[in-house]
Amino acid sequence: MNERPILIVHPHDRTTFFLESVKRDLVTEFGNQIHYYSVKPNNNSHIDCLKRIRIHPNEGIIIFLGHGRSDKLFGAKSDGYNALLSQDFINENPESQYYNDDFINEKNVNVFRGKKVFCLACDSNSKISDYAIREGATAFLGFGNIPTSIDEMKYQKNVLGREFLDRLKGEVNYIIKRSLVYSLSTGRTFQGLLDILQLICNQRITDILIKEKHFAWRHLLANTVYSIRSEVTVKGERNLKLMN
Repeated sequence: MNERPILIVHPHDRTTFFLESVKRDLVTEFGNQIHYYSVKPNNNSHIDCLKRIRIHPNEGIIIFLGHGRSDKLFGAKSDGYNALLSQDFINENPESQYYNDDFINEKNVNVFRGKKVFCLACDSNSKISDYAIREGATAFLGFGNIPTSIDEMKYQKNVLGREFLDRLKGEVNYIIKRSLVYSLSTGRTFQGLLDILQLICNQRITDILIKEKHFAWRHLLANTVYSIRSEVTVKGERNLKLMN
């Protein structure tokens, strides 16, 4: 086994900085077994990351933490990026206005050939996971919608505040960290990881509804966790161990 069988890929994006705690917990638990690749907001970093994914040992696992949509995974975004600025300004300020929203797609998803992938990105349970399996990925765990900003919420936008968003991010962190650390430590399969993740979601839903009656948005929070639980899927060889 390669001394670093766990590859964490985390494109730079201010809206996903909260997932740094997932990395920290995994590093604390697994230390030298982890290679952490923080994709920077420039083309060279994205190219180098794809090269790193290709050479990652097939017996290991790739953990992607970032944004996506049904047919692609997003790359890094500069902190000051503003989609409303003119193209001329963006061309003149490439570093401060960098955004790669087409990092891994149908054309280059073969980068996952022979790989096992845990993909924490919105709608990664859809086309992109199908593309990955078709192009030779052995197992791919993907998620449905994971709202991490008020703009991404489909309802109650006018009254949801920072408190709700912070609580939701906290739940996502807790669920992902606990399920990954436990499953990797105990030699679970992808199906086993899915089972553990859904069990932890169930526990959190119960605790939110029963123990947090002071929290005005507990039903919405519980429903959002339930949606995460219901939409996570495994494609490919479900009985493959996360690490061999």
